[in-house]
Amino acid sequence: VKTQGKGDLYWFAQTDGMSATGSYVEEDQGISIRRQFLTRNGAPVQTFHQNDLVVVKLTLSSTNGLPIENIVVTDLLPSGFEIENPRITEPRDMPWITKAAIPEYYDIRDDRIHFFTTADAQEKAFYYQVRIISKGTFTVGPAAADAMYQGEYRSYSGGGKITVE
Repeated sequence: VKTQGKGDLYWFAQTDGMSATGSYVEEDQGISIRRQFLTRNGAPVQTFHQNDLVVVKLTLSSTNGLPIENIVVTDLLPSGFEIENPRITEPRDMPWITKAAIPEYYDIRDDRIHFFTTADAQEKAFYYQVRIISKGTFTVGPAAADAMYQGEYRSYSGGGKITVE
């Protein structure tokens, strides 16, 4: 920044994203979030292949047994994955999904999905589908759960690398 003249200059900068090394702190502070990648039949995914449809299961709970309101669950996708938007695609027949939680609101972006809900002692499971569109090795951000108005409640879990064959 280069300025001329007299007076004060105020500026602010903020960045967001994964660290260059892919490292992050895995923690549970009052809430717990966990991610699983499942096949169309509900089995854990063993290997990822281009053009596969994968079901993502996010499980949220309060670790202290108290309800915690205004939780945003954020799942960052690796670069080679694309969300199958439930607003524009037909629902798939997956009878093994029972007791899926319904969020108060959800927001789908190109690289992430957000679920807004309350965390309770009883686990809530949110499901969504992704299509694998590219081969390669990708960095996966952790699944995150944050209390929007109570910063002491947070959980980050499940980041790493994924190889698509």
